[in-house]
Amino acid sequence: MGYLRKVRVRRAKYLATLLIVLVSFSSVIFASESKLTQYTQTELTDRNGLPQNSVASVTQTRDGYLWFGTQEGFARFDGIRFTVFNTLNSRGLKDNYIQLLASGLDGSVWIGTRSGLTRYREGVFRSYITADTPLTTLFASRDGSIWVGSAGRLYSVKDDQVRLYGAKDGLPCNDIRGIAETPDGTMWFATAQGLMSLKDGRFRLYTTTDGLPDSNILRIVASHNGSLWLATPKGIAHWDPGHGLLENIATASMPSHARISSLLVDHEGMLWVAFMHSGIASFSKGSLTGYTHRDGLPSDDVSAIYEDRANHLWIGLAEGGAVELREGLFESFGEKEGLSENMIWTVLQARDGSVWVGTNSTGLNHVTKDGKVRVFTTRDGLPDGSVNGLSEARDGSLWIGSEHGILSRLFNGHITSFRDAESPDARIASILEDRNGDLWLSFHELNGLVRFHDGKFEHYKSPGLLNTSVFAPDGSIWLGSDHGGVTHFSSGTFTSYTTANGLLSNFAQAIYVDPEGVTWAGTSPGGLNRIKDGKITTYSVAQGLFDLTVGAIVEDDSGNLWMTCNKGIFRVSKKELNDYADGKISSIHSIVYGTPDGMRVAECNFGASPSIWKGENGRLWFATVAGVASIDPRLGQVVPSPPPATVESVVVNQKVVPFQREVIAGPESTDLEIQFTAPDFVAPERIRFRYRLRGFDPNWVEVGPRRQAFYTRLPPGHYFFEVQAAHGEGEWGPSAPGIKLRMTPHFWQTGWFRLSCGLLLILISVVTYRIRTGYLVRRNAELEQRVLQRTAELQKATRAAEAAQAALHEQATRDGLTRVWNRRSIFEILEREIDRSRREDGDVCVVMADLDHFKQVNDTHGHQAGDCVLQEVARRISGLMRPYDSVGRYGGEEFLIVLPGCTQADAFTRAEEFRQAVYGIPIPFGQKSVTATCSFGLAAAVNAANCEEMVAAADEALYVAKRTGRNKVHVYAIEESLSTIIFN
Repeated sequence: MGYLRKVRVRRAKYLATLLIVLVSFSSVIFASESKLTQYTQTELTDRNGLPQNSVASVTQTRDGYLWFGTQEGFARFDGIRFTVFNTLNSRGLKDNYIQLLASGLDGSVWIGTRSGLTRYREGVFRSYITADTPLTTLFASRDGSIWVGSAGRLYSVKDDQVRLYGAKDGLPCNDIRGIAETPDGTMWFATAQGLMSLKDGRFRLYTTTDGLPDSNILRIVASHNGSLWLATPKGIAHWDPGHGLLENIATASMPSHARISSLLVDHEGMLWVAFMHSGIASFSKGSLTGYTHRDGLPSDDVSAIYEDRANHLWIGLAEGGAVELREGLFESFGEKEGLSENMIWTVLQARDGSVWVGTNSTGLNHVTKDGKVRVFTTRDGLPDGSVNGLSEARDGSLWIGSEHGILSRLFNGHITSFRDAESPDARIASILEDRNGDLWLSFHELNGLVRFHDGKFEHYKSPGLLNTSVFAPDGSIWLGSDHGGVTHFSSGTFTSYTTANGLLSNFAQAIYVDPEGVTWAGTSPGGLNRIKDGKITTYSVAQGLFDLTVGAIVEDDSGNLWMTCNKGIFRVSKKELNDYADGKISSIHSIVYGTPDGMRVAECNFGASPSIWKGENGRLWFATVAGVASIDPRLGQVVPSPPPATVESVVVNQKVVPFQREVIAGPESTDLEIQFTAPDFVAPERIRFRYRLRGFDPNWVEVGPRRQAFYTRLPPGHYFFEVQAAHGEGEWGPSAPGIKLRMTPHFWQTGWFRLSCGLLLILISVVTYRIRTGYLVRRNAELEQRVLQRTAELQKATRAAEAAQAALHEQATRDGLTRVWNRRSIFEILEREIDRSRREDGDVCVVMADLDHFKQVNDTHGHQAGDCVLQEVARRISGLMRPYDSVGRYGGEEFLIVLPGCTQADAFTRAEEFRQAVYGIPIPFGQKSVTATCSFGLAAAVNAANCEEMVAAADEALYVAKRTGRNKVHVYAIEESLSTIIFN
């Protein structure tokens, strides 16, 4: 957040809160382990696609999918979308009330419902047990067996055989509450009469006489070392078969009114307890640490807890859906961790390792190395609650700049303040200490550079309203300001760099001078500027920079520049930036960080200094609107392993067809769609895909985040489809298990038909030859010649007529340059689709596309280049068409695209794909190339009564896209139409 937006978020000061936070708080800023409040939390409800918000069970299959059981069926989740299975769409599923889920070794999902046990594997449901009492527990053992318990039964299923255990098997108790397995293969059962084991075919019952605190066992989970955690009415017991009771968590130490619903031992051996009415808790070092609605959990009624293969915790809530908890790359620190507020403007790590945090309105927070937080406020001598500038002096004192222009010194817990009479109410944005111990202050006002020496303020006539300042290695000062751009102050002389010198903007928010003496300036808007030897090199979105705003800059130990903006944090290799400046590469690459990486919010604060800090250990600190975010940059450069891709479904002629690694499609199958995914639960939106249909595609087809492949009218033959996924810019993962595709031919396309036709042709030729020979014998040579001549003339005339008719039809329906539909044809298509949508109550959208600055292409490169651009743009857009989409040339550099069956939201996504396809790759012509952009206006059938009005609406939306910056997609809105009429 820029400082000018600060007024909008100024919160009232709560005096009662300040009295509390004056006391030292325990904090985890320097702890070796993160608190649960620092975990990244993702919530999933029916708004995200869950069939219902009561999640009773969670499991993960070997292909990476997560599965959630609810009261309205169960759902498969890949990180982006849910696929719901219920009695309406899943033949063989007998009940929607899903109580239990477990994953088998073969990739199957075992489902416990009120009606019994069902297995789902490769699209097929099969029932195994019909329950007369509710199932209570479901467990998949290491040997592939599925164990099922109820209030009066114990079953096992293996190799499709169901076994019911009873007294004849030595079963001492059949009231089964939970099942676990220890590493030695022993099965353990929680029962109402004690803890029951099964090993080598023999059951044994353990009770209080064996060291158990209670014989009524409610829940059970096994540790990695073979010990067991047991939930009883008296608490939680840690018990080992060979050593008895190891430790006990009494009921009195648990949350009141808590009922244990689930136990989990995670990959590190830590015990997690899920409570009904009291959230979850982790057990470590002899005590429980809770996480409830007060910490951000949507509901305290937890019915299930599960750890996936990536070590993420998944919490099933009785009424609030599901929650994912995971440790991110960033650690966030705010009010939950003891800070006085979340709106942070400055952060600085002192030489003693402690951290100083400046807030918006509640003073200065000091976090010591032992994890204590002390808050300095006006009660301690601060002039006000805002902290906009921080600097640690060589003597260990801390200099503090306030919003109202007051300079304060904190030393040994005592605060002394100084006010500049010439800057009564201008915020101090930056504080520097030079080699002589003098302070250089940056006030956000004209002539804002001030030297503070011996208690006196000395003003310098610096340009602009200062936002930031830094020392260069030679001791000179670089300044960033509003209206004044970037200024270099050396030996009493100011040298300015503005847009007149090539700077992207005169609003400079960030300045950084690297060890080589190169100055990096962040502007808003504009991007990043490099100033070296008086020459400016600029980097913006067009060159690969993430955002037009650069609010703060710091360099890590690996030579990367980290930058902040309102949309998050991003880094760019300084080598790439220098290579671009030297002309060695044509673009740069930004790595972006945000909420998927552990930040509570992506928006950062800047305009105060320092809002970004690099500690002595290389760790980076960022001021955000939701606390302080911190990261070890070495972790930020680790690219996750590529996720395994998988094919989800195959759609032929808009109908889903079952497949078992092979699809056989008949000759009438003209449209083929293959849907694929890669289950991932960190940043699924950053996953990109590529696919290839061997036998048809010569190379891999990269489609970014799109998860579908489309093919139209494939020739008969054998094909093989494969797909791969990658994390961001990481390496491609292995191919998913491919699908064989066999396109069967029409009978006239088969070999036997061709052979029969050949034989018939030979026979006809022989007979014809004999007849013709007899005829020629009876005719004289002159008549034969005349007949042959007339036959040839007739054939020639026929061919000419057919060619003329084909050419006439082509000219009447197709554009001569781009070969897409011409204006009349595309209008006829649009009218038909509008009529069809009204008959069938469907959707249809139209997109008007217009090449930006096309006249400049003609003027600069000639009309031949312009023709090449039109042809290539038409080809790229046509390449993204579905079989039933249409594109036509509207006139000049304008195209009209008809999208049947598309909602306005879908059409916007399609239009964005068209825009990226046009903009993404330069268009070659001759030995040159040109980068084209295109503006798009979108309208839906609901916006118009007829074809002409719909096209007019799209054209009006296109005009707005042109007027507001080009190279974008704009959706028609009625309000814009009215404002345009009034304006005209």
